[in-house]
Amino acid sequence: MNEKKIILTRYENAVLFMSTDGNRSIEYQVFREDDDTVGNIYVCEIRDRVKSINASFVNYGEGRTGFINSIKYKQGELVPLQLKKAGTKDKAPVFSDEISIKGMYVVMTNANKDFSVSKKLSGERRNSLKRIYGSFLSDLEYGITLRTNSSGAGLSSVLSEADSMAGIMDDILYKAETRTVGTVLYKAENEWVKYCLNAASPTLDKIITDDKDIYEILNKDVIKFIKPINPNITIGLYKDKLVSLNNLYSINSGLEEALEKKVWLKSGGYIYIEQTETLNTIDVNSGKNVANKDKETTVFETNMEATEEICRQIRLRNLSGIIIIDYINMENEAHLKAVVDKLKELAEQDSVNTVFHDVTALSLVEVTRQRIREPLKEQLRK
Repeated sequence: MNEKKIILTRYENAVLFMSTDGNRSIEYQVFREDDDTVGNIYVCEIRDRVKSINASFVNYGEGRTGFINSIKYKQGELVPLQLKKAGTKDKAPVFSDEISIKGMYVVMTNANKDFSVSKKLSGERRNSLKRIYGSFLSDLEYGITLRTNSSGAGLSSVLSEADSMAGIMDDILYKAETRTVGTVLYKAENEWVKYCLNAASPTLDKIITDDKDIYEILNKDVIKFIKPINPNITIGLYKDKLVSLNNLYSINSGLEEALEKKVWLKSGGYIYIEQTETLNTIDVNSGKNVANKDKETTVFETNMEATEEICRQIRLRNLSGIIIIDYINMENEAHLKAVVDKLKELAEQDSVNTVFHDVTALSLVEVTRQRIREPLKEQLRK
């Protein structure tokens, strides 16, 4: 049985996230600890209001600039805003005045006073929780959504957390009236913590780290959220002094391979990956695959093998946007359909929204993948 693991370790001035399935790496992410954390709440100063795009640029301290999709505030006004989307090298970070904070059982927001239940739960379970908690939570000053974990928690635990979070929200909004520009009113959990929580699943076997600080955070802020959906998961601190975690999982060499343009297939064929800011292209070649079979069969088998590796490489490199795949031409329509069906099947298994669109007149396959974070090569350049 292939074990599924998450590996966390220090890499230069960052935390490296690595996901494995058996002996194969399937994902890398690099989290710089000096980055602004999505979810942080700052006292921001409204700077320039641009009516033509219905947006305002804001100063959130030390000359840092972001923007909010609103022009309802006056220039110079100080407003508590939450970082919703981190900036990139060519885009400023995005803020919002709709503030939300998350607990184990509850998400609380100042955007409304509605009471709702996570849509991940079945309709019957949602209705049951609404009946149980409705009279207790519907009259609070803030909007509340019960998270999936609330389903297995006791009434007192959920109400206690909701009451505590209302106090935190009160404190955030109170401090916002007296603090200066750039003050951090609320610090969200580390980006890598949130990513681990999103990546966790009932099939994840282990989370391993060789860093004591990361290990403590895992036990304090991560395991309590994962255990309800995966009671058998283990978190381990790697201590072997003879073989480092880096060497055990070939992390450095794996990162180097994930940046190479040419990726060899076991059959002797290869795929060639070209990344640009606007487009990613993947070319499939038969290479050294000269098995004693007819050409059409060899091409079909190479394309099928390439499809699995392509989907792995897309996730490994965190490619996003438009992805064009140039398969080796196939004369047999049934073979083309089988390759496309395999691509669709694997795309649906990606945790990031990946959509097959079409096969063009030139037999190019079009795929798009949602942008969640920068491509791996950009993460490593910082």
